[in-house]
Amino acid sequence: MTEGKTYIYGRHALVEALTNSPRSVKKVFLMPQFSDAELDALIKKSGVSVSTMSDGKNPQGSDSSKVRQGIIGLLALGGLLKPFKEFADELKVSPDTCLVLLDELQDPHNFGAIIRSAAALGVTAILVPEHNQVPITSAVVKVSAGMAFRIPLVTVPNVNTALRELKTKGFWIYGMDETATHNLNTEKFDAPTVFVMGNEGDGIRQKTLEICDVLLSIPMNKRCESMNVAASAAVTLYAWSIQHPDALI
Repeated sequence: MTEGKTYIYGRHALVEALTNSPRSVKKVFLMPQFSDAELDALIKKSGVSVSTMSDGKNPQGSDSSKVRQGIIGLLALGGLLKPFKEFADELKVSPDTCLVLLDELQDPHNFGAIIRSAAALGVTAILVPEHNQVPITSAVVKVSAGMAFRIPLVTVPNVNTALRELKTKGFWIYGMDETATHNLNTEKFDAPTVFVMGNEGDGIRQKTLEICDVLLSIPMNKRCESMNVAASAAVTLYAWSIQHPDALI
């Protein structure tokens, strides 16, 4: 699901990355005039390599229009994404455990917004398919407001295999589907939970729908047929968090 080089831009993004996920930063590029004591300390603590950018000579593949604060970070995505097997082996499961599985999302803004909502509402981790999924880009990181470095992002080789394994660990799998007859507002979330969020256009794939234990819909006014996947995720996770206040602590 990753492609090319992924850069992040500006002080806030670098502080979040170096503070919460230093392994995810491969290199930092600074303009000659850049000076920031806090960032200097974080860079030294992390041991990440630093290069000075000459005026007009940004790293290959970076966006020169975004270098407004004189600092760019090159992400090492291997340090940001955790393999599913390693994650599953270490996972401590309780009724307050909630995972979000993205089923082939294509819009980086949806991806980033879901990361931010998940971090805010107590989600344990986000499961991300290796294939046919929008990669982690600077736009994803920006829209997440740095939360991409605070919540575990887990790379999943095969969605259906992962869901079956999670079922053996006691997880209840919910597929979000606007045509479902089960109502989000009346569901009792009393077991470890996985919410599957489908592709923007096609929803959840049929084989994955068949693995879900329950399909849920969000009640809406009749004048609106649907919400986009990021909005749906936010509403869904809020409904779950009301029943799991300890996840917000």
